[in-house]
Amino acid sequence: MEKIAFISDIHSNIVALKAVLKDIENRGITRIFCLGDIVIKGSSPCEVLDLIKDKCEVVIMGNCDNYAVNPEYYPAHLKHYQWYHNILGEERIKYLENLPMYKDMYISGSRVRMFHATKNDLDYRIFDTSDAEEKMKLFEDENNDVPDIVIYADIHKQYMQKILNKTIINIGSVGNEIEISFPNDYNEDMSEITQAHYCIIEGDINSKERSPLSIQFVRVPYDVQKELELARRNNSPSYEKYELELTKGKYRGKKKINQ
Repeated sequence: MEKIAFISDIHSNIVALKAVLKDIENRGITRIFCLGDIVIKGSSPCEVLDLIKDKCEVVIMGNCDNYAVNPEYYPAHLKHYQWYHNILGEERIKYLENLPMYKDMYISGSRVRMFHATKNDLDYRIFDTSDAEEKMKLFEDENNDVPDIVIYADIHKQYMQKILNKTIINIGSVGNEIEISFPNDYNEDMSEITQAHYCIIEGDINSKERSPLSIQFVRVPYDVQKELELARRNNSPSYEKYELELTKGKYRGKKKINQ
């Protein structure tokens, strides 16, 4: 049996990424798959992307990676996305532009499909609170190659759910976790949940024969203030929103609940 670490939604947070990579190394895991949203939001897009290219065997495109490639895609945030597009430079932008949308493989006899949001649409968002019919869209396939297990990211919140004979796994976010439920006071300490999150899958990789498969959710503490200091020093755009997200799980001035 072999272990694969699944990471996603780093969002240019170099401090969180290094903490997670260190934890993965300490566990003796050598295979890392990244499910997108490498850039946008945080302090160090170039360093983060270079680390992902160096450390990850599989890298999937996320919606924010697409925004960095095409800043005009979302005009309301053009200035923010243009900053990352410019700082990343031509070579890194070309790398992001050519990332695949999804990957299929077998693990312990189960057909596993991994993507950022959905197989064919980076901007179609399915939440942990979506109904079962909506969640089954994660398994849709135009060629009838329907997976048994879907591993996705995008919503920054870890969860696992069984629907009939299908399994949904969301791996959470390394650099922008928002797993928060109705906090009474945003002044309280949210460090228990605003950590770096990732997932480990263990099984027989590339095997179509049924065998044991295990799923582990991991959260890793990291120095949030160090990342925020880097963001200030590097003049990252939309810093105030970023600070709220990292320290309080607050998003766009509202409670981050099922966003």
